[in-house]
Amino acid sequence: MAVTPLTSLAEFEVAISQDKPVVVGFCATWAPRCRVIGPAFVRLSELPEYAGTVDFRSVDIDEAFEIAQKAGVGPVPVFMAFLNGTKLAEVVAPHPQALGEWVGQACAGSG
Repeated sequence: MAVTPLTSLAEFEVAISQDKPVVVGFCATWAPRCRVIGPAFVRLSELPEYAGTVDFRSVDIDEAFEIAQKAGVGPVPVFMAFLNGTKLAEVVAPHPQALGEWVGQACAGSG
């Protein structure tokens, strides 16, 4: 599975309302840390253990400001996990290797 971009508030609201965990990465093309963590986020989305059980989405905060505002995004990169419209967890600017651990913990027991 790949990371699917969200471009409208309606898409975001539908995506986070799923009955399986949804991990949303909020980034900006101008942010160096986003360029570093982006490939790690894509690799996570392709791991077999998340196939069909976790949905990976992305938001470019400059192109989809309304989504970022609704989610309460401050510094980027920030990753949020949702289930049934409720935020489960959030992590700001993780190291690429720590992101995988965070996704596992954020989504544990929610399936």
